[in-house]
Amino acid sequence: MSAASTREQRLAFVREFAQSSPYYQAMGTSLLELEEGRVLLRSGIQPSHMNAGGLLHGGVLPALADGAMGNALRTLNGEGAQILTAEMHLHYLRPVTSGSLLAEGRVVKSGRRLSFADVEIRDEESGATVARGSGVFIIEKKQP
Repeated sequence: MSAASTREQRLAFVREFAQSSPYYQAMGTSLLELEEGRVLLRSGIQPSHMNAGGLLHGGVLPALADGAMGNALRTLNGEGAQILTAEMHLHYLRPVTSGSLLAEGRVVKSGRRLSFADVEIRDEESGATVARGSGVFIIEKKQP
């Protein structure tokens, strides 16, 4: 099997993974772009994402960040590995009240057992960065 076909299989797996995710469907999240080591997710802010004060609930951003970084790693590992979040840091930079968010996940370093990624979440309309973060992920190879 050529490296190109393996690459295409990994990217196809990530596309299908994102499209079939019940969590992404519930969150209004979709995959906009992907390439090896990078993905861009879009999530439309829904009324159920807001806290009682009218701001985006603080738990929405880490969920989006985790998805962007995890899928960036899936582009390198495909369906042969389970990607498990070991640790994640997220810096909240500005409040969100409406609109849509773009989360760009990038692989920093991918190892056999541990991998590292970072994420930037932006307001789609203004382009302003609303959060930045990083994560450490465990890569567990699936048994055939």
